[in-house]
Amino acid sequence: MLRIYADYREKESGIPDLLRELGAVVVLENLSVADYVISEKIGIERKSVTDLVSSVFDKRFFDQLSRLKEVYEKPVLLIEGKLDYIKNITDRWNAISAAIISAVFDLDIKVIYSMTKRDSAYILYKIADKAFSSPQDNQKGVINLHDKPKFENLRDMQLYVIESLPYVGSKLAPKLLEKFGSIEEVCKASVSELEKVIGSRKRAEEIYKVLHTKYKSVEENNSKQDKKTRGILDFL
Repeated sequence: MLRIYADYREKESGIPDLLRELGAVVVLENLSVADYVISEKIGIERKSVTDLVSSVFDKRFFDQLSRLKEVYEKPVLLIEGKLDYIKNITDRWNAISAAIISAVFDLDIKVIYSMTKRDSAYILYKIADKAFSSPQDNQKGVINLHDKPKFENLRDMQLYVIESLPYVGSKLAPKLLEKFGSIEEVCKASVSELEKVIGSRKRAEEIYKVLHTKYKSVEENNSKQDKKTRGILDFL
């Protein structure tokens, strides 16, 4: 299952929920660099066209991308929305295009465009899917992300834990906690009980599997995969 780390401030965009709908496990974190982290090598900064314009003029643009370049071997800028809209925001289109060109050629940032938030979610998912299947970028082990988000109360902590489950976003998390009363009771729920809240048998089974499958270390998991590969090769 694909795992994508998202800055907790991206929660309001709705993209983490869209990623969960696609089947990714989204972990909300307090990221000091990047909005989305796919692997140790891939960090992605997402900017709507409105944020793009404001960040160029208040000097955040190059500061953010410079730090992205310092931390990640494969930095990506995801620009979301219609570029024509920029001309409705500012008459300094040339400054914006110059900033994007500089990001590509001076900072070696890869730039990807999307039209909508749903498109952005799909692009992020496909990048993660490709990284997962790539030997160089495979998400093995735990990605070191440093800081955790700071919570104001216990309720936020509980929501944070439940939202990290596959297919569970900011809308379903409170429903699960209201239905079962606590994180412990959510974990004890049967597939049928989860299905009544989730609305999907398949997704309920996936959540149940995550909650109840015995944890395997990286070494155990790799060993099992090697045995499976050898078995296939022997058959061939």
